[in-house]
Amino acid sequence: MRPRIVMLSGLTRQNRHAVMGDLNDAILKAGGWVEGHSLFSNIATTFRLVLPASALGLFRTAVRDTGVALDDDSAAKLDDLGAAERSGDEEVSLTLNVTFIHEEPDLRRDVPAVPG
Repeated sequence: MRPRIVMLSGLTRQNRHAVMGDLNDAILKAGGWVEGHSLFSNIATTFRLVLPASALGLFRTAVRDTGVALDDDSAAKLDDLGAAERSGDEEVSLTLNVTFIHEEPDLRRDVPAVPG
């Protein structure tokens, strides 16, 4: 059976560069790892991560400490997963989408033309 991926989302007014580094540290501190990430201009980022089930409460606190506010549905998912009886070595796959609220214009990158 394919593992279920838990989708979380939140938002912040903090600097995106600092938040992305802080979230990476929070994931590692909770005993997890980042499988990958996607950046969507300077508006949002999505982390794909894996955490031990026993560390979900620690992760939720660490995310809050970075200045990211999880939406109610995401917080409830983490609470429900943390309350369920799970073995300490069970892993949970998650995605965390963070939207950055700011007054900056969209980040634009010039893509050079490729001959061909």
